[in-house]
Order: sequence, then structure tokens, then C-alpha cells
Amino acid sequence: MVEIILVMVSGVVAGRLLRHVKALRMLPVTTMATVVALLFIMGCEIGGNDAVIKGLTTSGAEAAAIAAAATLGSIAAARAVYTLFFAGRRHTAAENEE
Repeated sequence: MVEIILVMVSGVVAGRLLRHVKALRMLPVTTMATVVALLFIMGCEIGGNDAVIKGLTTSGAEAAAIAAAATLGSIAAARAVYTLFFAGRRHTAAENEE
């Protein structure tokens, strides 16, 4: 784990030092291509694993339930924060300029 963090930190330092190099402006494109390739390879690995495919419906249902609960929890928390901190402020940008 320490090695991964050191590699990331060294990448940040190198990126900071080399930010004016024009050849490195293609990095976002190559990064996206790499991510897409990795996702495709991961999909091939999952598709080739019979145990994963057999458990996909159960895992999918659990993932959907967790995602729904997380979304509803986030909505409830946002509503509570809005009610506690921002509900009393009914000013528009035009009113603030006056």
C-alpha cells in the first residue's frame, strides 16, 4: 500500500513539474483510453467466470438495494441540512445586490 501511495505522490510531483510540457497535454486522452481498456478487460474476466455470472442476479439485487438506500439517505441528509441552515434565507441574487 505504501508503494502505491508513493507512486501516486511521485506522479503528482512529476505532473506539477512537467505541467508546461506540450507533449503531456495528450495525457487525458491516453488516460481515458487506458481506463476504457481496463474496463473492457475486467468485463471479459467477469464474463469468463461462471461463479460470478451465476451470482449476478443476487449480487445485482443487493447492489440495487444498497444504491437505493444510499440515494434515499443522501436525499434525507440534504433535506435536513437545507432545512436547518438554508430554509430561512429566501433571498435572490437580485435582492442581495440592492
